[in-house]
Amino acid sequence: MYKVGTSSGTVGVITSTERADTERADTERADNTPPKRRRAIEHPGRFAIVAGGLMVVATLIAITLGTADTTDVKNALPNQVRSASPSQGSIVPPQEQISVDLGDDLVGDLRVCNASGTCTEIPFDQVDFIKPLGQLVFRPEAGKEISAWDPGRVDATVTFRSQADPTQDNGSYSWWFISKA
Repeated sequence: MYKVGTSSGTVGVITSTERADTERADTERADNTPPKRRRAIEHPGRFAIVAGGLMVVATLIAITLGTADTTDVKNALPNQVRSASPSQGSIVPPQEQISVDLGDDLVGDLRVCNASGTCTEIPFDQVDFIKPLGQLVFRPEAGKEISAWDPGRVDATVTFRSQADPTQDNGSYSWWFISKA
């Protein structure tokens, strides 16, 4: 038994069978057709837009990850060059030294170009060369071909060859760095 209120404020009592009959009447239609089913997707247009947007984002992320350059610059060095500093793209002060570690049996010449495109060959007598290790070091200072790096991008190139046979050209390696005053 259930108590129900009416619009006049009186309280009535109905039995459970009367309640079931009332609920069944609400769900059945006069023409005996089943009640209308709710659509699985209430707003298919909105769903399509959101799903399409998510697909575009997922595709862009996949493309970005697939084409990202994750190679180590050190791995890009030729076999004859063990290291070069300053490292590719680094920012250095105007008095920073250049050093190149070549193979133990190699010797090299340095050339640097400033941001305006002016290139300078560094005389070998101004380069500290450690023959048994094949290491070249140049520090700009007063009295040398270059007293300081010009502000901006500096391109450096080492041309290396065999110490035993200097006429044999073994190759070259170039890298760049940025000088900031």
